[in-house]
Amino acid sequence: MSLNFLVGPLVGAVIGGITNSIAIKMLFRPLNPIKIGSYTLPFTPGVIPKEKVRIAHKVGQVVSEELLNEEVLRQWLLKEEVYKQIEESIDRYLQEYAESDKSLQDVLDETVGKERSMYYTCEIEEQLTERLYGKIVSMELGKVIIEKIQDAYKAGSFGNLLGPMSFFINDSLIETVANKIEPIISQFIEEEGEEIIRKAVEEESNTVLNTSMKDWTYKLQRYDELIKKNIIKAYEKIVMKHLTQILHTLDIAQIVEQRILELDMEEIERIILSIMQKELNAIVWFGVLLGAIMGCITSFV
Repeated sequence: MSLNFLVGPLVGAVIGGITNSIAIKMLFRPLNPIKIGSYTLPFTPGVIPKEKVRIAHKVGQVVSEELLNEEVLRQWLLKEEVYKQIEESIDRYLQEYAESDKSLQDVLDETVGKERSMYYTCEIEEQLTERLYGKIVSMELGKVIIEKIQDAYKAGSFGNLLGPMSFFINDSLIETVANKIEPIISQFIEEEGEEIIRKAVEEESNTVLNTSMKDWTYKLQRYDELIKKNIIKAYEKIVMKHLTQILHTLDIAQIVEQRILELDMEEIERIILSIMQKELNAIVWFGVLLGAIMGCITSFV
């Protein structure tokens, strides 16, 4: 009687443990369907390999909609700790550049690549040239210069400048000369102004780009707090106004789904087991306990 009482729980425990172990194993194995002729054995492949596409899609959806949705990311990105890290990073970079002999051009080349750096530089120079040229043309400098000359004549400045020759200068002559000179100045600005401005912009750009970071850091030292404030302000603007578009472009759900699909099933098994090994072992031992209890009940019946 006592032997039967022990055998029942022992057999139940063994069966419960083995059953749960097999059930856990069948989550991942076999990796591929097993066929006998045209017939596919039931439960092959394992649950996860068989449903890999659906699981990948669902995990991506859950991550993007629940774990890393726009509101969650915005809250994390605007935390005080993030602001502190940004300021510390700025201080670190400023300190690093304060001791660097590299030029601004060298830093740009290292950061974005030489070809892209050259492209951005040329693009900025061209945009700046066009804006300055357009502004100068719209100012009608020919008319402005002539008006200044006429104002100077009326104020008597020509008398001191030309001496006795000023006796031959009158309002009619000034107006005649002005009417002839104004279109010449305006035409010169329209035809030659853009090239003059371009050369000036390029020269100034070369000066700026070839200045060492050590010198730039020294010049900007008094503006450290303003630099931090503007960088943080730009960062907040990106997070508040452009995060939606950024997330739409990134498509976190698609990234997660694609990454899971690219993983080998053995790698997925290793990852899941590394995360849930303790919990899965608990399920096995729960099967042992449940089997033992059922064995005890059977022994009493």
